Amino acid sequence: MQAYTLALALVASLLSTASFSQSKNDYLVPRTEFGQPDFQGVWSTRFYTLLERPEGVPLALSPEHAMRFAQAIASGAFQGNDDPDIDILGSPVLAEVNGEYRSSVIVYPENGMLPYNDIGNQLANHGYFNGVGYDGPEQRPGVERCTEAWGSPPMRAFPYQLFHGFVQTKNKIAIVSEEAVMLRIIHMDGYRRPKAITSFEGHSVGHWEGDTLVVQTTHYSDVNPERASMGRPMLISSKAHVTERFTRTSDTELNYQYTVNDPKFYTEPWRGEFSFVRDDSGHIYEYTCHEGNYSMVGALRGARVQEARVLKEAQN
Repeated sequence: MQAYTLALALVASLLSTASFSQSKNDYLVPRTEFGQPDFQGVWSTRFYTLLERPEGVPLALSPEHAMRFAQAIASGAFQGNDDPDIDILGSPVLAEVNGEYRSSVIVYPENGMLPYNDIGNQLANHGYFNGVGYDGPEQRPGVERCTEAWGSPPMRAFPYQLFHGFVQTKNKIAIVSEEAVMLRIIHMDGYRRPKAITSFEGHSVGHWEGDTLVVQTTHYSDVNPERASMGRPMLISSKAHVTERFTRTSDTELNYQYTVNDPKFYTEPWRGEFSFVRDDSGHIYEYTCHEGNYSMVGALRGARVQEARVLKEAQN
């Protein structure tokens, strides 16, 4: 992580604050048979943009600076990577929103940092993928335990390709993700579950505002507040209210904005934004996360071996 920090600092010293956005207000959104904006099909993400923004780095980057920034993140955070899913699609890239390269998903607060309160800072004071220990599986991150999905609201992204299939009816929208928790239902008919029924992904109720799908999600569980992130984990409590806005801005881009209002962990509401890219392959494959997942057993067993070795050395 030291190399990661140094690389980011080097890139930050080279950056300018120029904006490279372009208007897509004249795009005519296609419609479903019900007259609603048509999001159906497969949309994906694959970028190295961080959730939080390193100090001194502007939100919008030029193409040249975006390339350097993405390479700096890749060389620091993924040095020695042996996961073929990360490198198979070519050079690292940043998230692009309406032609503008982004250095962070967070767009508010303006410093690009999660506005944690004291409780939030204490619980999130570690790198998500590092976990907090090896005493038991509960100390390992959710994606390592196959209990967490990147598609749960608020949706997130990672440097390997994440696919999400949208299926629409008049009263429901289903998002089928190629990951651990596959199915998410957005209730367009106003259906609300009882308050006592909570879950990691919460309960989503949507409505249309013009061409924008607006989704309100509540009913989160407190069992596991962490959400996957390249850096500190994002935290979501049972008090959270997440508002998402999906807007199709072209044939190939689905803009995604979200606001997290969670007084348990944050001092104020905060906002994130990125875009999904259309994938015309049309394939969503089964994600059998637990099948062949030996990392959890190996990590915990390795920790016990290390503890036994320390104990033996102390006895000698």
